Amino acid sequence: MSVFRIFILMILVVLGSFSFAQNNKEIDSLIGSANTFLFKNPEKTIEIGKEILKKKDISDSYKISSYILISNGYSGLSNYQKAIEFALKANELSEKTKDNANQIRTLGLIGNLYIRIEMRDEAWHYLDKADKLSQSVSLPDSMKYLIGNINLLKGFLYKRSLDCGYAIKHFNKAIAEFQKDKGNGFAVANLGQAYNQKGNCYLDIDKDSAQVSFEKGLANARKNGAKSLECIALIGLSEIKNSKNDFKISNDILFSALPLSKEVNQIEMESRIYKLLAENYIELDDFENHLKYQNLFDSIQSRFSKEEIRTVNDLIKKRNEFKQKTYESKQKNSKIIIWVLLGILIFSIFILSYFLVKKLRKINKNIEK
Repeated sequence: MSVFRIFILMILVVLGSFSFAQNNKEIDSLIGSANTFLFKNPEKTIEIGKEILKKKDISDSYKISSYILISNGYSGLSNYQKAIEFALKANELSEKTKDNANQIRTLGLIGNLYIRIEMRDEAWHYLDKADKLSQSVSLPDSMKYLIGNINLLKGFLYKRSLDCGYAIKHFNKAIAEFQKDKGNGFAVANLGQAYNQKGNCYLDIDKDSAQVSFEKGLANARKNGAKSLECIALIGLSEIKNSKNDFKISNDILFSALPLSKEVNQIEMESRIYKLLAENYIELDDFENHLKYQNLFDSIQSRFSKEEIRTVNDLIKKRNEFKQKTYESKQKNSKIIIWVLLGILIFSIFILSYFLVKKLRKINKNIEK
């Protein structure tokens, strides 16, 4: 799984797994259980979400949480049409009940889902909407991490498509929000993400600032046992040492990152480590180790490239399927609207004709008199 997918999935879990305290231990237990199945058995997550919806007299907030569970389950199955459908249901209900926190949460979830299928215009629309709402309403401190999540996603989108300068501003906003409540597990989960993403942005702009961000990301990851984030931070720090010609120190950092990449089964990270090791050894005139790690890079890159091609093809297929279904749905709705309007027009003509005929008869009677 690529670093991009790790980032998006981690944000998705944080956006989707939150359950407001609602004093119903049975449903809270079901929601907790559904979240544990999200990665290993998403069908079970969907099943539990639908089971909760069937219960009588459940609160609107529980209904929203259930829609989100079902959305996340379908996302885990790569059925983005259904995932977005249920995320929209959750958003519509949160709007209807004027639940500001859940509105921001669900708008972020929808934006995240569109990022996953590379539909960036739609992602911008929902993230901007969430951003504006977060600035116009008051959230309790325990939920302000949601504002951080929105800024983290917007920063990521800026980084991928536009400008790292704008991205850094959003990463800083996210960090500021996450730091307001260091006891909140959801804020803690994404603080390391924000530091690493900011560090990656700074790599080509300001190496010293990049180092500060990666060091903070590394400390946060180690504190919370986030090995994927720890590995990303270490690779970033090794790149900085490489740029400063500290090749031996760069290698030491890479060798500490290598077992982490294998432990979390991140092929892209492992491939990047081998590439940097090969580059460092050629600078150190160690051709034997250069060839060793270059061959390892070439070997893993070949497998990785095939997997990426397969992933990209699958993504294009899913995106096209989603667009086709959306188009067909709009066409169907348009036809219904046309038929309704046509029916109204025919009915209006009939009524108008009736009154015209009636009036003409009245006029004719007056003439006869």
